[in-house]
Amino acid sequence: MKALLLKEFYMAKSYMRVFAAMVLIFLFASVWANGNMFLIMYPMIITSMLPMSLLSYDEKFHWDRYCAAMPFTRSQVVSAKYVFVLLSALAILLVSAVAQGIRLLPEEKEAFFSIISMLLAMGLSGPAVLLPIIYKLGSERARIAYYIVIGAVCALAFILPYDGISANGAPAVSVPAPLLICLISVLLFAASWLLSIRFYKNRSL
Repeated sequence: MKALLLKEFYMAKSYMRVFAAMVLIFLFASVWANGNMFLIMYPMIITSMLPMSLLSYDEKFHWDRYCAAMPFTRSQVVSAKYVFVLLSALAILLVSAVAQGIRLLPEEKEAFFSIISMLLAMGLSGPAVLLPIIYKLGSERARIAYYIVIGAVCALAFILPYDGISANGAPAVSVPAPLLICLISVLLFAASWLLSIRFYKNRSL
């Protein structure tokens, strides 16, 4: 597993330098974003595209066939990709939290947690939908799904209220929207992980 993770980081380092530069520029700009959601969200959007780009390179260089000759299980190959995605998303989330904390805290705590939850949802839900499609059908057919998911996550984050969500207006249980968004994203990511392993095990290389 460690070797597979190193392979992902080496690939990202070699082929994603422009992406890394763009992420740093937008992270720096987001400190003075003054509510500009594009500047705030763009680093995570770029990061969520990494697995699609890396899998495109894997297909180009026939990594699957080469990897099949090595002592790795298909579960390990898929899991390495998901762990890489998770680590990348958490790294961007941490840096973004620092940037937005400088801008919003301590006065605007609700806005801060709403933005952070939306970033986490974007970083996890995009790859969660993309990766099973890629492992089932290939990278090209997953592109449209990516844009649909990102749009849906942004819309959901803006539509849901912060102060609470209750079924049919009943005041029984109130769940903060940022927490709900994070929980849904984590569950979707976990389900996607298992689904991708299943698809890849059944895939003919």
